[in-house]
Amino acid sequence: MTRPLNEQYGISVAALQMLNYLQQIARGDRSFTIRDTTLNNRCNVTPPDNFTLLDQLFEAGKIDYEYRGTGIEGERHVKPVWGSR
Repeated sequence: MTRPLNEQYGISVAALQMLNYLQQIARGDRSFTIRDTTLNNRCNVTPPDNFTLLDQLFEAGKIDYEYRGTGIEGERHVKPVWGSR
C-alpha cells in the first residue's frame, strides 16, 4: 500500500493543500512568485505571519524564496520548485 503524498513529502495535509494551490495558480510558470503573507491569506492561515506551513514546504524542498527590497520594506516571495523536465 502506498503512503499518502503528504507523508511521502514529510509535510502536513494543510501544507500539501497549500502546495497544490500554489502549483495551481502558478500554472507551470517557472518565474511565478507570490508574497508569503498573501499566500497565507489565500490559504486561510491565521495569523498571516504564521509561517509554519511555508517552513514545512521549504524544508521538504517543495518551495523556494525570493527576496525583494531591503530592510523594513523587504518582501519575501514564494515560488514552487518544479521537477526536472
